[in-house]
Parts: sequence; C-alpha cells; structure tokens
Amino acid sequence: MEPKDDRRHTDRIRFFWPFWFGYEDNGELFRGQVVDLNNSHVSCTVEEQSCPSVGQHITTRFSYPLNTADKFAIGSYLHWSEVIRVDQVRPGTRRVALRLHRPITLNPAGPKKATEEALSRTA
Repeated sequence: MEPKDDRRHTDRIRFFWPFWFGYEDNGELFRGQVVDLNNSHVSCTVEEQSCPSVGQHITTRFSYPLNTADKFAIGSYLHWSEVIRVDQVRPGTRRVALRLHRPITLNPAGPKKATEEALSRTA
C-alpha cells in the first residue's frame, strides 16, 4: 500500500499568532505558533521537547483573523485535532500539520463571504 498524501492542496491563510495545545483535558498546555490555516487543517511550529507524534490527538486552541470588507474580527478554535505530519524546521523546532476535528468557518479562498456568514451566525 502506498502512503497517503497528507499535503494540503487548498488555499490557506498565512499568519503568525500564538497556538496552544495539550495532551489531556485540564492538563498542561504547550505553546507554538500558527504558520498557516485552511478550514480543516492548521500548521504550526513547536519546540522539539513538547512536540506531539503523528497519529496523536491533542487539544488545540488558537485564534485566527476573519477578514471582512468593513471591519476586523477574530475567530477562535478550541477542540481536539489529529497530528498528521511532523517535519524538522531547524534544530529544536518542529513544524506540525494537524487535521482539525471540527472544521472552522474560515475559507481562505473566499474570506469575505465565509466570514460574513460566520459573523451572521454568531450575531
């Protein structure tokens, strides 16, 4: 069986905001930094000593920009995610690709429409 290609082929939004993750509910949290995001995946960098393993499910928390025509808004994600890939970026730092358990309402290919819909649902 050939390995499944887990690389994302969809448009994504790039930004560099804090990212928090943990291995158990109400347990210790570790910090990373978001690199990019689409509606079902997020990529982040983390320190090697706190890096999760491929296949592991972790609690994931981060915020992301919602880009609307007339104002700046922020969305948040707090749920578990599955680690699908870990790559070494430089000594001591790993880039982790995660599949989000619950897709977010951001669509980087068309942020205006997606974020207006998300904002109307929360209003």
